[in-house]
Amino acid sequence: MIRIYIADVSDLDADLALERVSAQRREKALRITDESSRRLSLGAAVLAQKVLGTGDWSVSENGKPYLPDRSAHFSLSHCNDMVVCAVSDAPVGIDLERIREDSARLAERFFAPDEKTLVSAGGDPDAEFCRIWTLKESYIKLRDMRLADIRSFSVLSAGAAFFSQRYGEYFISCCADDHPEVEIIETKI
Repeated sequence: MIRIYIADVSDLDADLALERVSAQRREKALRITDESSRRLSLGAAVLAQKVLGTGDWSVSENGKPYLPDRSAHFSLSHCNDMVVCAVSDAPVGIDLERIREDSARLAERFFAPDEKTLVSAGGDPDAEFCRIWTLKESYIKLRDMRLADIRSFSVLSAGAAFFSQRYGEYFISCCADDHPEVEIIETKI
């Protein structure tokens, strides 16, 4: 089972959140100069801490968070005022993005030929671009790759199990090695 927790952080008090997170996350957040980006980073940390029961995690060389004891696997993402945390007993990747106008043109630059075909064949190319983009980023997070690797694979032949759902003006996508049940849980932090 993959549980995807989602929270709106538009009202998050960054000063209070700084007191709730680990020293490492606090340091990272304080290096972020943009207030909105800092709130998102803190919101993701507070959400993960809430659902995992600990703020004591490490990050890989590519930035993938993990619990040192591997008692659970998790992945984080944020966009605009929303943060998500996917939690599973097996490796997982998640991404959240807002659908943007005129984004479909970016498929030429970042997508494999079969993915480009899906974008252009759909009734809403911008939504389809966003869906595929979030699938690709979730795969990158699952495999602990870098965003620069986004052109190196197609989600249609990546050899992983994908889940994607529209959530208002966003797409939430997650990726795992098998096809577990997925539950989306709205929460407050």
